[in-house]
Amino acid sequence: MSDAAVRAVRAVRALIAARTPPALAELSPYVPDPTPVPVRLDANEAPALLPTLDEAERACLAEALSAVEPARYPDVRATALRAAIAGKIGASGDSLVIGVGSDEVIAILLAALGRGVDGKPATIVVPAPTFVMYRISARVHGYDVVTVPLDADWDVDEQGTIDAIRAHRPAVVFLATPNNPTSGAYDLGRVRRIVEAAARVDPPSVVVVDEAYLPFRLAEGDPWRGVTGLDLLAESSHVVVLRTLSKIGLAALRVGWAVAHPLLAAELEKVRLPYNLPTFSQAAAACALGPLAPAIDRHVANVCEQRARLLSELRRVDRVRFGRADANFVWLGLEGLGGAEATSALKARGVLVRNFPAHPDRIRVSVGTRAECDRFLEALRDTLAGGRA
Repeated sequence: MSDAAVRAVRAVRALIAARTPPALAELSPYVPDPTPVPVRLDANEAPALLPTLDEAERACLAEALSAVEPARYPDVRATALRAAIAGKIGASGDSLVIGVGSDEVIAILLAALGRGVDGKPATIVVPAPTFVMYRISARVHGYDVVTVPLDADWDVDEQGTIDAIRAHRPAVVFLATPNNPTSGAYDLGRVRRIVEAAARVDPPSVVVVDEAYLPFRLAEGDPWRGVTGLDLLAESSHVVVLRTLSKIGLAALRVGWAVAHPLLAAELEKVRLPYNLPTFSQAAAACALGPLAPAIDRHVANVCEQRARLLSELRRVDRVRFGRADANFVWLGLEGLGGAEATSALKARGVLVRNFPAHPDRIRVSVGTRAECDRFLEALRDTLAGGRA
């Protein structure tokens, strides 16, 4: 390295130390495993949607996209998409904040609600384990993060969470239900009592009910019996509901939204960047929520069917244990085999899944097509039997 390059490195390191928040030092960029494998079951994506569309459905989507003029900025209010979402979920358009996936909506929430109390930094309360972007985005925005471990059944710890709310008076409490990576929906009664506790602190805490995986929970056996976060919002104005199209076959669009009381939504809109959602995404998402809705419902139903079959097959596999699966993935415990070791062995057999260092005996496996699930089951049995890749 030249002297000039060395000086540049030193200068940039000094700049980073002086100008970036300390929280960045504890974070790492999210980089998915880029290994090309035949079967990817690591990202909670739905199987490919386009091959399931008939000719008329493909033509409908193509027509929607062909009307996009790339020389023009997107509709800053996403008017057509806003109307489609509002009509789909029965909400007011003024209660919606639409973002580039749930990730941006989470960042918008945290940017808007960042005022601390008693001279202390703003705080969030989250279960553990849960969706990592709550913590990452909170730290980037200067929040302290209080974690409350899930109970032995991977359900939310009601008393622990209420105690944390009372002690820290957090700006936001995040509850993803069904939860990622554990897949189970939290007990509805526990969630309601946490919402009530959040309303009683001064100032009240916003409770975010993240329903990214709601379509899969609403299948047969729904533990909430049709109740959703929108019902909780109707009962308690400090609830915010998150939803997304990413899990039902439309991850490439990066469309997510929050539903909040219109007064709070108006404050969040002040933070949202203009032109944040590309026109192609707006057009495709509006189409998916309208004319393509039956195709999306069909796709979700197929995933739920494959989930039931996968769980049935897993019950026959020795040394594998799991609980509720209300999302489009399963949270598997492996007896006598570490998650990292299992992930490596499965990858060698052409199947990519996700392991979690904080839970070294666990892996998370997305529900794929029938053929993909069969490939995973074959690879898992072979791995547990000690076969060579």
